[in-house]
Amino acid sequence: MSSDTSVLQSRGRRKPNPDAPTVLHLVSRLDGGGGARLAIDLSSGVVESGGRALIAYDGEASTYELTRHRITPIAEALTSRNPISGYTLTRRLAQVIREQKVDLVHAQNATLAAVGEAAARKAGAKMITTFCDGPGEIATLSKKTRTALINSDHVLTLSYLTANQLADALPELRERVTVVPYGVDLTRFDPQRVTPQRVIQMAQAWRVPDDKPIVMLPARYVPQKGHALLLEALAEVKDISLRCLMVGPSADGGAYRDQLEKLVNMMGLDDRVLLADECRDMPAALMLADLVVAPDLTPSTYNRVVIEAQALGRPLVVSDFPCARELVEGSSMAWLVPPNDAQSLAWAIRDALALPSEERQARTTQVIENLQRRSDRDWMRQRVLGMYWDLSGKPGAPF
Repeated sequence: MSSDTSVLQSRGRRKPNPDAPTVLHLVSRLDGGGGARLAIDLSSGVVESGGRALIAYDGEASTYELTRHRITPIAEALTSRNPISGYTLTRRLAQVIREQKVDLVHAQNATLAAVGEAAARKAGAKMITTFCDGPGEIATLSKKTRTALINSDHVLTLSYLTANQLADALPELRERVTVVPYGVDLTRFDPQRVTPQRVIQMAQAWRVPDDKPIVMLPARYVPQKGHALLLEALAEVKDISLRCLMVGPSADGGAYRDQLEKLVNMMGLDDRVLLADECRDMPAALMLADLVVAPDLTPSTYNRVVIEAQALGRPLVVSDFPCARELVEGSSMAWLVPPNDAQSLAWAIRDALALPSEERQARTTQVIENLQRRSDRDWMRQRVLGMYWDLSGKPGAPF
């Protein structure tokens, strides 16, 4: 157990600290996505350190995990584009900030920065924004969002490349941008702790055959995640006997998921592809995979599954965007392929699955150790929680 983990757990056993900050996180959706995961990880760290944490989210969601970590859930229409609703939302959030004595508001994406910054300013709280949008989206930021970013007390990003581009586009932020790479829970995503029984249960639930390699695309059912591109690539490797699992939230997809199912049927891939619902045991699901793919069509600041897969030593095929290179830097089992290129994707899948088992096993240890040096949730929480204490002016920072 790391020393940072010990500090957090020991503080988690203490009574609430009245001198610790109260932090309100804003997320678009309380689901299995990266923004929600980041908010929960940071909020639980605040609570374990003696502070109070709240998470405001849009839409219906299960709040079991929040309750377990003693995080207060607040359901709000955060993503409404109606100007009148936006004004009312700002007023309601400001009221929550005052009533709950919130010291700091943390918006988990740039879209929520405007309403968060307005409510924080109205109620006299500090403001942090996480910029997790893709580098290519910086140029298209609305004037309102740019203003909210500039007015934030601090901006976090998970990528050095994105931080540099953001500072170039908004020079006013240069001294207030901090890079904190996403940190995975290394106690949960540890291959030694994922029992064979858990993996077997996943295989039985998805009716996975024992004698075929498993290619997995864990992502929301949205076009930019590259599901259709992967189907094209699979059509190019029909000589390889495999099973492909596309795993995403059950509430996601809508018409796009229906289109994918029709495309699977039309391409004659029914016996090779399964569109599965969201999985609550992702460590076991990823251990089931012989290859994890992330064929994104557009660049993003980070991809949580890419990090989690490396923590478990899984081989990866990833679209070759600059930020993706950051995520797999140093890994000996990552194939980078040109974006939106089905033939290159097919070649990479073929090459990755052809890796001899002895060599793959030897590389697995290197992949895990490389990731552990670069992406630790406890280190991430240490950096961000220290920032919370500094901005709120509270005494006795937890680290």
